[in-house]
Amino acid sequence: MGKLNIDMINDINISLLDVLIAILVASLCAWIVKNVYVKYGMSLNNRSNFSNVFIPLAITTSIVITVVKFSLALSLGLVGALSIVRFRVAIKEPEELVYLFVVIAIGLAAGANQAKIAIIFTVFVTIALAINRFISKKERVTSSTDIITIEADKTTFDTWRKKFEQDSKTWIQRLILKEISNSSSEKIRAVYAFDLIPGSNLSKDKIYDLVAGSNSADLQISIYTDVVVPE
Repeated sequence: MGKLNIDMINDINISLLDVLIAILVASLCAWIVKNVYVKYGMSLNNRSNFSNVFIPLAITTSIVITVVKFSLALSLGLVGALSIVRFRVAIKEPEELVYLFVVIAIGLAAGANQAKIAIIFTVFVTIALAINRFISKKERVTSSTDIITIEADKTTFDTWRKKFEQDSKTWIQRLILKEISNSSSEKIRAVYAFDLIPGSNLSKDKIYDLVAGSNSADLQISIYTDVVVPE
């Protein structure tokens, strides 16, 4: 049986041209998806860093499919190898998972010598994501995507919260406490969604100053927003 499997592997004749085409198509389509994600994505995580895996993922997927499609023995070996792989990084936002599936689908199509399908799929996905982003901005009145994350010890947080929720009425149209939790035994972590009052024209630095007040040294503040304008 071992000799048979070795013979089956040795009989594989993969066209180098097909491999190069698959890599080029996967790379190009993944690069387009990467740029669409960075520009139109709504994830609160660092989109630039996350999207750096798109091109290597697409290329890897296309190479795997290119190889295993020629050999049942290799495909069974791949299943065994993947069964021991552990992915430790949790995907925190559904949007990230969608983009990963899109990139994997592109790699699958490219590796299966379906370059036209990969390109057409990329075009349709790009258009759909751009339209979805446009619609999401139109519906912004009912769904805020601007986020303030605060982390501080309990005493500092309680003092800051009372003042912030009162003072923010002068520049925030709507403020929603989305999450509050103990990030550690001593610290409180809170996540606020907010909408600026129309015409506020506040820069991100200005919002930071308004949020921190006089407690900037005692607070860990993160602000995610795409509607403010620079000073």
